[in-house]
Amino acid sequence: MINDKRLIIWSIIGTGISSVTTQLLTIREFLTQFHGNEITISLVLFCWLLLTGLGSLAAKPVRVSSLRVYTLLLLIIAMCPLVQMIVIRGYREAIFLHGVSPGFYSIFFYITVTVCPYCFLTGFILPYALKVMQAGQHPFTSGDLYVTDSIGDITGGVVFSFVLVYWVKPFLTIALTSSLLILAGLVLIIKSRNYLFLVTALVLCSVFYYYSTNRLFEQFTMSNQYGDIVRYVESPYGRIVVSSEGTQYTFWESGVPLYSNANIISSEEKIHYPLCQIDRVKNVLLVSGGLGETLGEVSKYGPASVDYVELDPYLTDVAVELGAIKKEPFLEIINSDGRHHIKTTRRKYDAIIIDLPDPDTFQLNRFFTGEFFALTKKALKKGGILSLGIKYSPNYISEIRKRKLSTLYNTARLHFRNVMILPGEEAYFLCRDGKLWPDIPARLKQKSIKTSYIEGFFYGNVTKERTRQLEECLDANEQVNTDFEPRLMNIVFDEWFKKHGTSPGYLIAILLVLTVIYIVFMKREEYVLFSTGLATMGVEMLIIFTFQVIYGYIYLKIGAIVTAFLVGLLPGALIGKLLRRKDYRRLLISEMLLLSLLILFFIWVAYFKSELHPSYFLAYCFFFSFLCGFQFPVAAAIIGEKHSPAAGCLAADLCGASVGTLATGTILIPLLGIKVAVAFLILVKISSSIVIMFTGKTRG
Repeated sequence: MINDKRLIIWSIIGTGISSVTTQLLTIREFLTQFHGNEITISLVLFCWLLLTGLGSLAAKPVRVSSLRVYTLLLLIIAMCPLVQMIVIRGYREAIFLHGVSPGFYSIFFYITVTVCPYCFLTGFILPYALKVMQAGQHPFTSGDLYVTDSIGDITGGVVFSFVLVYWVKPFLTIALTSSLLILAGLVLIIKSRNYLFLVTALVLCSVFYYYSTNRLFEQFTMSNQYGDIVRYVESPYGRIVVSSEGTQYTFWESGVPLYSNANIISSEEKIHYPLCQIDRVKNVLLVSGGLGETLGEVSKYGPASVDYVELDPYLTDVAVELGAIKKEPFLEIINSDGRHHIKTTRRKYDAIIIDLPDPDTFQLNRFFTGEFFALTKKALKKGGILSLGIKYSPNYISEIRKRKLSTLYNTARLHFRNVMILPGEEAYFLCRDGKLWPDIPARLKQKSIKTSYIEGFFYGNVTKERTRQLEECLDANEQVNTDFEPRLMNIVFDEWFKKHGTSPGYLIAILLVLTVIYIVFMKREEYVLFSTGLATMGVEMLIIFTFQVIYGYIYLKIGAIVTAFLVGLLPGALIGKLLRRKDYRRLLISEMLLLSLLILFFIWVAYFKSELHPSYFLAYCFFFSFLCGFQFPVAAAIIGEKHSPAAGCLAADLCGASVGTLATGTILIPLLGIKVAVAFLILVKISSSIVIMFTGKTRG
């Protein structure tokens, strides 16, 4: 007969598989719900870690454990992710006004409420599992628990990142990754011979699998956000949805509307403003925005070739299938990152047209930096033109918008002799070393090019007054925008709070007070784990944001980065478990190595900033987490199993990780940049090193 201990061990592994997969699905879901804003990643991880840590703390005072209660918790945890996903999708439109960007605290509260039940239960069940094992006289230590959970975490991360993310939609992913938990729970019920409980569990499991494997139901859960859905594709790079309203079709990617077949104005402005400046158009590069009438407008210039670069092949495939992209003899669709293509292409272009949303995320900001403008300059022919745009209101330009326009203008002027801003549906930046003509209709007439909108409405909208208003709002003293000092992101973050009449100061103050109170009451060894958890998640945030700056497809690689951190924890924990004597020197050596890795990252960011291969980032994640994993069993052994350190150590690790996530990913990186965030983590690890040295001397 299957041993209870073995079943509980498998259930711990199953919890790890389910929790990591659910965490990654939830991050991707919220990225879609809130338009790819990377700060959402740090908010989800902060709430996840903090609530899981609170769950572990709640298990600490529990003295009586029950295998029946444990089994019930397993089944609840197995089915909870499906309910969580339905709630996230179903209630967003009920809580937030449709089409209105919600504020920071609104998003924070929404994330906290929706993930709270699942996170609290997963945090509670791990130390509770240890208590159940010990109550059944099964030898099992805190280090064993940490290692077993790490095996589940790694398995979940690997399976999701390298298999499920490419082939399986979210609801089916939940069904597959919850199966081990459900199986372990059902076997435990059968062993207990509680047949009423078994029948109830089987009914609930049947309902769970019916809805989690039903594709039509999964699509229905998104109807509040998108309306009538014509096509739904879950791409590794983002969620692609095509919705319809009457005869109008809208393409969405990760919650952002990319194209509507009712918008001819945008197609004409973004194409004719730059292309009419060139005497003979031969080679054009279009970065995104090639759907609908865009290519038809380009064809009026008789180009020899148009390279249309779109990161996601699923998007272009759906667009071709639905007729939103019409095949032309001059057209070549290139599925690659636009910035990477510009950096590596050997072709020289007459025009590079960037048709992307506003730089409100790190992924988009990388197309509006000095480094990017330098790349485009190399890819342009002599006299070639770069065009891009950002939103603005022609009737009123706010102070925040003035700062955005000034930053972008000053950045472009570092690389192009002439930069002209034309008002339209957006403020269009035309960047060229040659001459620029503001009278677009006259240039089009000279080229005998007919248009529907520009011919009749240009002079009424692009007035001298509006053009002068744009020029007068430019501030030459505004800072320039770079990859690792993203000035535009600083402005966006400031705008986000001011728009909703709030301030990040409240969050910083509350976080600081609660952290200090928690640190005062924890053991010194727990503080080491707290600081290590803080540094680990801080580094994870640094890697995520840095990866996004360089490569721009974190939606795909978030799983690989999280998995790299998880993979390092297991061998580190195993070695720490083998060497788990009461030895402060081993803790101190690991602290020095962690500090060295942080200093190495700081040197790279401050002085090199070179584009490294993704494997370097993943290797860095592995080595950093290896040292973190090593510290947990060593610290637990120093405290001693007789003091039941599992709950306290897990809570310290998780709470520290949550603080590190919020401090770096939500506050320091967006407001002050990556260098300041690394310096903060270095100071934290210096403090924990001092604590180890002081404690080792007094207790040695």
